[in-house]
Amino acid sequence: SGTDEHGLKIQQAAAAAGTSPAELCERVSGLFRQALTQAGVAYTDFTRTSEPRHQRAVRHFWGALRDGGVLYKGAYEGWYCTPEESFLTESQLAERTDAQGRPCKVSLETGHEVHWTKEENYMFRLSAFRDPLQNWLRDNPRAIFPDPFYQCVLRWLDEDLPDLSVSRERSRLQWGIPVPSDPTQTIYVWVDALVNYLSVVGYPESHGTWWPAVHHVVGKDILKFHALYWPALLLAAGLEPPERILVHSHWTVRGQKMSKSLGNVVDPSVCVGQYGVDGFRYFLLRQGVPERDCDYYDEKVVKLVN
Repeated sequence: SGTDEHGLKIQQAAAAAGTSPAELCERVSGLFRQALTQAGVAYTDFTRTSEPRHQRAVRHFWGALRDGGVLYKGAYEGWYCTPEESFLTESQLAERTDAQGRPCKVSLETGHEVHWTKEENYMFRLSAFRDPLQNWLRDNPRAIFPDPFYQCVLRWLDEDLPDLSVSRERSRLQWGIPVPSDPTQTIYVWVDALVNYLSVVGYPESHGTWWPAVHHVVGKDILKFHALYWPALLLAAGLEPPERILVHSHWTVRGQKMSKSLGNVVDPSVCVGQYGVDGFRYFLLRQGVPERDCDYYDEKVVKLVN
């Protein structure tokens, strides 16, 4: 386990809190470590993307992509969602009004406002990997599990597959790993974060002991990054996709999505204090199913644990 620490939203959150991104990440990664310990969750490694071993792995991975001829420089523009660290297509957007009553566009998935962004970036030839990805999934029908998520990825591969912007202008984003041999650009946070799966098993020297016999456990909201972008990047760098990607859905609270603005966020440390580690873990395992969202409220936990 670990923390993915780079990107524009971290840079902005640190500025808003009057601290440096490094100090913010040190504090927040400590809270995650503490939460795992409180919940009785053991891990073999707690990795942070700000660590030197990871940055070295990312630079090597970028070099493999560059040497494979899958990167090119191009102007890119589109609707960018900073909290999701992702460009979104028109079909992923909705019209809303902001706090001042002005019309604005937001992400359909998260409700966060998006902004039109135009800059020169390095692009990854994702469009060239449709056939290899379709072949990988056809040959491995349980590579993405449960099945509804596998079917979802197959549908995405039948749709438009535009090339992926894999860097940001360093003048706008300093909190990240610079592109090797081009200090004007920062490596896109998702490319950086995904390489974490390799850096933690010793890439580029000793990862072969583990790779590709690995299973990723991910939330459904980041399925596209793990099941489309990551396997394509791996293939481009001369590596196999992971053996399995296990996908889970979300917890709602009384039928509503958890959100800071609604104030309905559940604090796991409070739950562990109220119901005990075993009681709380039992509830989550007893009530949670991966293929659909499950609902949380205190009375339900009390009833089930009793």
